[in-house]
Amino acid sequence: MNRTLLMRAFALAASFALAALAQFSCDDSPSDEALQFRIAAYSGNNQTERAGAPLPAPLVVKVTDLLNNPQPGVPVTFSARAETLASVTPRFATTDANGFASCRFQLGARAGTQHVWATTSEDSTIISATALAVACAEESPEKVCRWPAGHIFIATTSSSFLSGAGSVVIDFNPATEEAVEVLETTDRIDGISFSSRGELFVSMEDIIRKVDPATHDLDAYADANWPSARFSMEPNPGGVLVGLNSSAPHSIGCPGSMAELSSSHMFAAILWENLAVDPVTRDIHIMTASGPTNYVLWRGLWDGQSTTVGSWESVANLFVGTAEPRGMCADSSGTIFICFDGNDNWRRIVTVDSGGTINYDFFNFYTHYGSNSQEAGRWGDIAYLGGKLYVIDKRNDRLVVISKTGELLAEIENTAFSRPLDESDHYAICASPAWLCATK
Repeated sequence: MNRTLLMRAFALAASFALAALAQFSCDDSPSDEALQFRIAAYSGNNQTERAGAPLPAPLVVKVTDLLNNPQPGVPVTFSARAETLASVTPRFATTDANGFASCRFQLGARAGTQHVWATTSEDSTIISATALAVACAEESPEKVCRWPAGHIFIATTSSSFLSGAGSVVIDFNPATEEAVEVLETTDRIDGISFSSRGELFVSMEDIIRKVDPATHDLDAYADANWPSARFSMEPNPGGVLVGLNSSAPHSIGCPGSMAELSSSHMFAAILWENLAVDPVTRDIHIMTASGPTNYVLWRGLWDGQSTTVGSWESVANLFVGTAEPRGMCADSSGTIFICFDGNDNWRRIVTVDSGGTINYDFFNFYTHYGSNSQEAGRWGDIAYLGGKLYVIDKRNDRLVVISKTGELLAEIENTAFSRPLDESDHYAICASPAWLCATK
């Protein structure tokens, strides 16, 4: 080997040695490793839901360094396989101060295990869910649009539409303020509700019926098996319907299927008219009486599918005058709106937020109408639609519309809502889903 080549070989060997020393020097310090991110599933893993439906709980991941310190401000990408028709919302998120980022996952249409990938620039993790085959058309998460969207439907035993004893179902269009009769029956209707899919149901003494959207016939759906007991209903985002009588809440599934939701809590004095289901979390809310002026609002943790409520918790103790809760509803933030009606000045709508904070003065009918007992009305069930509350005044034959912040927006007088001089009527009220699709 000539001298020039030998010198080059020594120089190359020296450079490798210096690089190795530099690497050992870096390994002695953990600073570079501590800057590497790790991502892991934190909550929402291994949920079970119907194929095509959104999961009840969000998927939450946590980004940390190797010392398990949370890493804020890290971009996270959520993705699902496009061929499964599954979707995530949002697709891109940034970790918060505690290193958390989350998304909602809507399952694809195929039954089986499905996955969401959560990825950062340095790491990734997989979150799994199980999609169940849909048991019947009524349980399908695919929406149907066979009724007018964004309308208020009312079942009442007192209306100028009625030709005799019994009940009538009314369709009220908030945009035109027009009320039309849907059907009349000689039976007493206790509850009315749309399913989460968009089909209309009514409850009677011992049976639940589905309203045919074409003929408006009342088709038998499920036998209630409690003669003479009254029953209210709400949509079940995890299936078809949730119902309530004076004994317990119930899950109404496929035709002929009804199950009492068992739990470790034994309730007394359940007020059957008062049922609300959180449209996001699927938690059930009911009311019990603790005395003539004291009521308890309960929240049952539920996934919308099992026949057991996970647990019940007392959300709020409400102390009112000689009034009774006549109906309640929920918005997507978990706020519960309760309509109280009584013989003294306790005629008002009370709110309870998801943390249990009570607002007794959300809307006071006596205060609004200047302590005039006639104008203060007599009230019952309440419905929520698009940021507005709808409740009927049986004394003055009118429907009032109130904003979710407590302002009176409209008063529509119509004897279709209630017969003049008749305050003994029972009515139930619900909102049709406000989907942007054509009525079929």
